[in-house]
Amino acid sequence: MTDRRLSDLTILAVEHDFDIDYERLPTLNLLQSDNSTLHTNQWTLLSNLFYNYDESKLLLIGQQLMNENNLEKSIISINLRLSKQFFMTTYETSGDYLNSNGDLRRLSSDNRNAFLRTAAENINCLGTIFSWNRSQVYKCKNFVNTCRDLYGQSSVDMIEHILKYMDSDIAIVKLALSLFTFSNNITIFSSIAMINPINTLEIFRIQNTYSEVIWKYLLYKYGFYESIQRFMTLIQCLLTATDGLYNAQYMEKHENDIELLVENLELELLLDDIEHIN
Repeated sequence: MTDRRLSDLTILAVEHDFDIDYERLPTLNLLQSDNSTLHTNQWTLLSNLFYNYDESKLLLIGQQLMNENNLEKSIISINLRLSKQFFMTTYETSGDYLNSNGDLRRLSSDNRNAFLRTAAENINCLGTIFSWNRSQVYKCKNFVNTCRDLYGQSSVDMIEHILKYMDSDIAIVKLALSLFTFSNNITIFSSIAMINPINTLEIFRIQNTYSEVIWKYLLYKYGFYESIQRFMTLIQCLLTATDGLYNAQYMEKHENDIELLVENLELELLLDDIEHIN
């Protein structure tokens, strides 16, 4: 087994509370009995997908919210500012993820531009819920109230419903974020966005690649029978999130923020394309 493979085998993390440091997998056991069917390129992809979505800023804001929530005389204005900052950062984090995803960048420019809004909607939806759960901000009453004020009670209900199906394994959820990003099974019709046709074959190839990595990771980590159970629950989570996306298009503030995110991404990607041509 090469040194490159060793590094790939040590990228998964088990994170505790708000500690951003990652605990690496025990490579000794893997060397003694490598029962994984993942090949080297798939371990590398798994590593990239795990780290591409970086929720560390959201966890830090969540920690501040939790600290304020635990104070007897918490200042409401501070909670409100932090709550709004949390949601703003979810869009920034989604943008950073999309900008760093090599598969998205390798799409043809026409296909990428046509798919970008769907990808932004998908990663922001599930990424926000993942970060909401990891940071435990749902324990902060003022934060939840701010969410209701900004996006309505239906948004809180949607998040709580999706969380019922979210896996406890962080690696699985992070892989699912990427799979859901490239799910093109719902079209968001917007009065401010033009919908262009998408080459679904390119997207389907990426979906297949990500799905295979998830399944092989499940087999490696949990064995056949538990893998089936977890994969079925994961599918239920993504289906529920898809239903949530349909409702999200009626949240005006969210749609405006997504539109701004997409416009900024289109400009950044266009400038990168021009730079590569030159």
